[in-house]
Amino acid sequence: MRPMIKLNISISVLAPPSKRPRRRPIWLAVVAACLLLAVLLTTATAYATAPAKLPPAVAAIIDVQRILQESLAAKSVQQQLESQRSHFQTQIEAEENDLRQAEDDLAKSRDQLAAAVYTDHEQQLRQHFLTVEQHVEARRKLLDQAFTDSMNTVRAALLEIVNQAAHAHGATLVIVKQQTLWSDATLDITDEVLDQLNRKLPYVNVAMPADDKNAPPPGVKPPAKAP
Repeated sequence: MRPMIKLNISISVLAPPSKRPRRRPIWLAVVAACLLLAVLLTTATAYATAPAKLPPAVAAIIDVQRILQESLAAKSVQQQLESQRSHFQTQIEAEENDLRQAEDDLAKSRDQLAAAVYTDHEQQLRQHFLTVEQHVEARRKLLDQAFTDSMNTVRAALLEIVNQAAHAHGATLVIVKQQTLWSDATLDITDEVLDQLNRKLPYVNVAMPADDKNAPPPGVKPPAKAP
C-alpha cells in the first residue's frame, strides 16, 4: 500500500534555494494591518467630526445701565410711574385717615354700645384694615408689572439697535461694559446706540391696569349710639 503523499507546497519550496525569503509570522502581518486600519479610521473620523474653525471675534462695548437710565424712553417710563405712584399714595393716605377716624369713633362709642354690637363693629373694622392692606399690596404689584412691561419694550428696541450697530461696525460680539475689567474706548458704541434709541423710541406709554376690583369697601362709619 502506497503511503499518502501530503501536498504541502508553499512559495518558498517552489523558489530557488538561494532566493527563498525568510518566513514572517502570520500574526505579525495581521497586527500590522489592523493598526494601519485603525489609524486610517481614526484620522477619517477626526476630519469628519471636527467643527469648523471659528473666525476671530470682533468685540464692541455698550453701557446698558447708562442707556436704561438716560434714554428718553426710560425717563418717560420713570416719570409716568412716579406720577401714578404719587396718585396711589394719596389714595392710601386717605384710606388710612378714614381707618383712624373710624377706630377713634368706635373707641368713643364703646360705653354706649352693647357688648355684642361693639364686638360686631370691631370685627368689621379689622376686616376693613385687612382689605386696605390687600389693596395697597395690589397697587404695588400693578406698579411693578407696569414697570416691567414698559422696560421690556425699551429693552426690545435697544436689542434691535445694538444688533444693527454691531453689524455696521463689523462686530461679532457685544459685551456689557459692567462685565468688563478694561476695554479700549474705541470699542465703546454706547453714545451711538443711545442716540439711535432716542430717535427710534423717545416715549413709551405706560399701560396701567385698572384696579377697581381691588378697591376697598366704603369707610366704616362711626357706630350709632345705643338707645
